[in-house]
Amino acid sequence: MNDIAEPLAAYAGLNKPVHKPASSSLPSPPPTPTRHLEQPDDTRSVSHSRLPVQQQSKKDKWDGRIKEASCHISLLIAGWADASSGPLIPYIQAHYHISYTVVSMLFVGQAVGFAVAAFANSFLTQKLGLGKVIALGAVIQACAYTLLIPAFPFPVFPVIYAISGFGMALQDAQANVYIATLPGAETKLGYLHGSYGLGAAVVPLAATAFASSGILFSRFYAISLGLAALNAALLVYAFRLNYIVDVNEPTETLEAPGVPPVTVVEGQDGIELVDQSRRDSTAATSVLEKAEEPSELEAGRVEVRELDTRLQKRAKKSFKRGVLWQALTNRATLLTAIFILFYVGAEVSMGGWIVTFMIDKRNGGPDAGYTATGFWFGLMLGRVLLNPINVRVGEKRVLYGYTIIALALEFAVWFADSLVGNAIVVAIIGVLIGPVYPVAISVLTKVIPRRLHATSIGFCASFGQIGAAVCPFATGALAGRFSPAVLQPVMIVLFAIMLGLWTGVPGPARKKE
Repeated sequence: MNDIAEPLAAYAGLNKPVHKPASSSLPSPPPTPTRHLEQPDDTRSVSHSRLPVQQQSKKDKWDGRIKEASCHISLLIAGWADASSGPLIPYIQAHYHISYTVVSMLFVGQAVGFAVAAFANSFLTQKLGLGKVIALGAVIQACAYTLLIPAFPFPVFPVIYAISGFGMALQDAQANVYIATLPGAETKLGYLHGSYGLGAAVVPLAATAFASSGILFSRFYAISLGLAALNAALLVYAFRLNYIVDVNEPTETLEAPGVPPVTVVEGQDGIELVDQSRRDSTAATSVLEKAEEPSELEAGRVEVRELDTRLQKRAKKSFKRGVLWQALTNRATLLTAIFILFYVGAEVSMGGWIVTFMIDKRNGGPDAGYTATGFWFGLMLGRVLLNPINVRVGEKRVLYGYTIIALALEFAVWFADSLVGNAIVVAIIGVLIGPVYPVAISVLTKVIPRRLHATSIGFCASFGQIGAAVCPFATGALAGRFSPAVLQPVMIVLFAIMLGLWTGVPGPARKKE
């Protein structure tokens, strides 16, 4: 009976023999010669988030910190990019002599890039892995900034914004996927998106000071190019172009002719083989109890290497064929993606048009650009400081409270004719809606199977970014038709839609793992 245990141990990738129970009195036959399994050429690193702490070396921990820091830098640059358009809009209009509606085409171009990334992300991740895709996105974004510096004729700008949006969306998706696989993801997602808020808070200060000094607005993108190049280099160093995320379920049942059904389980010491009909037994005991008759494997008619290759290819093909469709037809994924689209739309519409609103309707001067800084800084604080409240109240419930209060405060901004008062309320709104994005991603990870995490989170992050383009464009078109005062009614409608969508998103109590 021990003859089958050793080949199966080799099949599972174990270098140590399977131990028999102490009560067994069977003699130990000579070890059966086996061929070592061929190792794939692509030795990509895999997520260590499921390994016990004691199994992670100091180098692994350091590498993990570098990866996490690089994701924060990537989101900081994304915040910088999203928030830079708002303060620059008046200067772009003045340079090209265009209306609100025409300048809003920048957001349309960006939306095209986001939409393409939403559907291409899953394919690219499966083909290239997270490490290559996140670096690719950073390089594409840097190339886009290079094309923005010369200030080509305006019709070229939306095309370049589409390229930039594609690169940004790829990075956003991969960074969210990586952080969501880490222990304590609820808190770490908040910190990650706090970095986005920090980048968005800093850029209005820089852009307003830069553009108001008389320098051509497009030269500001040279600063963005330097940051994007640094970001790309850091991502390449951190992920080494070879990082992949483990998307398998905790247990995976495999079968082969002549071999009892075996469940592959990742345990503390690596991969164990457990009999499907006796999951509560140890790996070796279960396999030995099923090996009462000679099998094809025991008789030597099937090589371990051949068996392993056949099973891996079968499982891999089945997984790839359906994972994107499963994610797109999953209720939680679909509703969360649409919810994030409207949330990001509200967030970027406020950050992008609040400066124009304050100048036109509240008689603000050039310093009105700092209102956007207050909003984005509040957004960052909300994501960093409100996590204890999120956990105590419950992630699903707490978003109702934040959104309802923010909606009510929009009426204050709409009807209170006070420059300073409006600026303060806008900053408070930023604090309240800050946690919405990371909490939504955190809830999603708790209500969908783990095999869908990478695809679903990536899709939600990329698809949601479309809102960063569509909603600001619609706001700009309405502002051109009426006046910038339409910003507040638009925000109220967006918050109301968010409340309705969040009602349909399943709560963590319905978690499936």
